[in-house]
Amino acid sequence: MTALACSLAASSAWALPRMSLTIGSRCSNCHVNPQGSGLRTDSGFYSTAQNGAITWEQVGWQKFHDMPDNQLADGRLTVGFDSRLQMARLGAPHWSDDGELVTPDRLVIPMQMAPALSVKITDWLSATGSYNVSTLQHSYLGQSPYDAWLQIKTSQEMPSLRVGMIQPTIGMRHDDHTMLLRRNPLNPGLPMIAPNWNELGAEVTYEGQHWISAEAGVFMANNLALSDSGAVKKGDLITSARLTLWPQLEDYGLNSWIGGSFLKAGDLTLVGSHIGLGKPYWGALQAEMVMTQTAANRDMLSWMIHASHPLKEWFVLEARYEKSTGSTSVANSNAEMTSLVAGVQFIPLPNVELRPEYRVLTTKDWKLAQWALQLHLWF
Repeated sequence: MTALACSLAASSAWALPRMSLTIGSRCSNCHVNPQGSGLRTDSGFYSTAQNGAITWEQVGWQKFHDMPDNQLADGRLTVGFDSRLQMARLGAPHWSDDGELVTPDRLVIPMQMAPALSVKITDWLSATGSYNVSTLQHSYLGQSPYDAWLQIKTSQEMPSLRVGMIQPTIGMRHDDHTMLLRRNPLNPGLPMIAPNWNELGAEVTYEGQHWISAEAGVFMANNLALSDSGAVKKGDLITSARLTLWPQLEDYGLNSWIGGSFLKAGDLTLVGSHIGLGKPYWGALQAEMVMTQTAANRDMLSWMIHASHPLKEWFVLEARYEKSTGSTSVANSNAEMTSLVAGVQFIPLPNVELRPEYRVLTTKDWKLAQWALQLHLWF
């Protein structure tokens, strides 16, 4: 169970779904990846360039403050990076020979150092990639150190096609992979879906209408087989799809999304649903559920409720509660995990985020309560 507690530090530079709900905009408006994550578009760069308790202008970095975007060569190149350090206790609590409960040590872990680049080859063809240097020091089974793809997009109204090393689109893409939505309570030492999971394949994305988005793809399952070897084997194919509706109640200033997703790989079947409601300056409330089943009658159900409220644009309160249960008829076993996380997202300077949190993770064998701190730098 040590690896489960270690996953408290496994977070990635992914977009925050609450932002989509509060501003009523798709993730692709601010990120090169239509799922939302990593490299930012010029709009995404500008939207955060002057958001902080103190601006770069106030500390004397006028040129950085006035930088209009993150593009070079007349917009042909888009550059960026994400870096994260996490301070947390690693490992599970255990009883010593003297009968005392021993708490794991607190460490500082470099979780991400990922430069990214996108090249606009023609008006309809682009190439994008990033590499997480921190995986040279530590990585999880099934984790990919990089993503890279070619994208064909002829217009905003038509579907786009991505081919390369990408993540199949399922559920909402959160920036914290400690969430129980993608963990296996029956085998806590091995994530069902690893942080920064990517596979070789192709995916079509449609966002031609403001009220609907859809994704469908086919991939190899080589990385998923490493983290879920009991149900997925190398050489299996992954088929995935997601459909999301985006209702807006303009008279009340409310934004929302509701949708579902599906993934099939080998003996693994995953079905998910997601719903969210948000309003500018009020915050967002979102919920997600994931059900998985295998041919060996391994059943899992995980769900999450997440709430956030901005006191300032640069200071956001957030909390979430999660529960994951699993059972299998083969070993006649069952398991349950719960997680409670509360904290703030504080941006003291543009492109600098501090995220202090208090976390309580509970299994049938132990309980780990701790505070954690994350430093996120991006460009």
